[in-house]
Amino acid sequence: MQRRRQFTDLISFRYPDELKRAQLWREPFRLAPRQWLALSMVAVILLISLVACGGSGAQNGKVHLTYALWESTEQPAYQKSIDEFEKQHPNIEVTIQQTEYDQYWQKLDTEIVAGAAPDVFWSDLTYFPHYAMQGQIMDVTPLIQKDHLDLSIYYPSLLNLYTYQGKYYGLPKDWDTIALFYNKAIFKKMGITVPNELSWNPTDGGSFLKLCQQLTLDKNGHHADQAGFDANAISQYGFVSANLDQEMYWNYIAMNGGKFMDKAYGQHFEYNQPPSVQALQFLVDLILKWHVSPSASETNNSGDAVTQLFARGKAAMIQTGSWNVAYLSKQVNFPFGVIELPAGPKGRISVLNGLSDSINARTPHPQEAWELFKWLASPESQRIVAGMGTVWPGVKSAAPLFADYWKKQGIDVEPFLKEAEGQTVTAPITPAFNESSTKIHDDFNLMFLGQASVQQATNKAVQDGDAVIQASGG
Repeated sequence: MQRRRQFTDLISFRYPDELKRAQLWREPFRLAPRQWLALSMVAVILLISLVACGGSGAQNGKVHLTYALWESTEQPAYQKSIDEFEKQHPNIEVTIQQTEYDQYWQKLDTEIVAGAAPDVFWSDLTYFPHYAMQGQIMDVTPLIQKDHLDLSIYYPSLLNLYTYQGKYYGLPKDWDTIALFYNKAIFKKMGITVPNELSWNPTDGGSFLKLCQQLTLDKNGHHADQAGFDANAISQYGFVSANLDQEMYWNYIAMNGGKFMDKAYGQHFEYNQPPSVQALQFLVDLILKWHVSPSASETNNSGDAVTQLFARGKAAMIQTGSWNVAYLSKQVNFPFGVIELPAGPKGRISVLNGLSDSINARTPHPQEAWELFKWLASPESQRIVAGMGTVWPGVKSAAPLFADYWKKQGIDVEPFLKEAEGQTVTAPITPAFNESSTKIHDDFNLMFLGQASVQQATNKAVQDGDAVIQASGG
């Protein structure tokens, strides 16, 4: 889901200088902490892989590949793409293996340890460094050179994200930014004009807080900024603030001048520094001080809680990524729109992420897996996926198809593109991010609940996150 330098001819991104300077080394293979847990499941996975009818293998003169992804809403588009691939490659059959994001990575780790991993699978920037450094995904540089692939068709910054020691381990699949989704019916009913420009600051909340207060109602019809407002009887919230990194607090930390880590492939988080603490305090205050957001008890440890609150009409606005346009279009029974994030003290800054496919380094069918990988990165495949309104494509020429699809559905997705043209940041880059983020998330749960102060929670999060990275040798 689940973000730089420059998107040639179209998009300009900031790309951390530290990443270009980072000196990485290949370590001998060793199991990460979560993989020791996975060992307990290895025997089961091996047994399943031997008796299963599907999966990788050769049957009836055909090679059978498995392609793993996590977004169920995107599966139909990729199935359509793979159907076309199979027509062009009659000797290859592909089975899609869909696993929800919360279980995807542990399942993948277990399968890698068992030698039963999918042949090709989705990769995220936050998890890619670990797999690349452990040699668990294939270096596709020689294959790119052998087949003379034209890499100029991709946005350069996306192309650079999935490189390690100057070698390619992935090609751009898609990209996304974060924006505000709003319920048009609520705005119309309340007579509120959709603002062209919003701003926030950690002192008084700015125009963004004022809008959230206008949109928040108690059961007696009082707004959150009116006398008599009952914070214990709220019927409609203006916004949903939640313990979500990519979709929520990374954006505000960046807009307040904060940093996530000291450097790319570093060993020290910076969540407890003043700019980050101020941004996080603002998000906590939306819940506990200004009462314009539901309690964290409704959103902690539930990735779908934010979108479900919006779909039920309980929240007038939410903040999420462009991947949720397709999902929400099927979940809601009211019209919704998209506007850019509120600009902070340092301007408007969105997290930008790009996904890539990876090839299992131990696939028994490396040539066929490469053919599938190459197809999924091709303009032909990405036009199919973008044309169904699934994601912004990594291939530049296919981008208008995504915007045109949603324009026909009455949804303007250009705010995502405008944000990508402005300032952006990527996720912290460290090979131990998945383990450290779990610790940080648990510490931040208490902060959003008001059970720990922001300074206490961020100090603990930095301590816990740093310990994981240092223990991993990252």
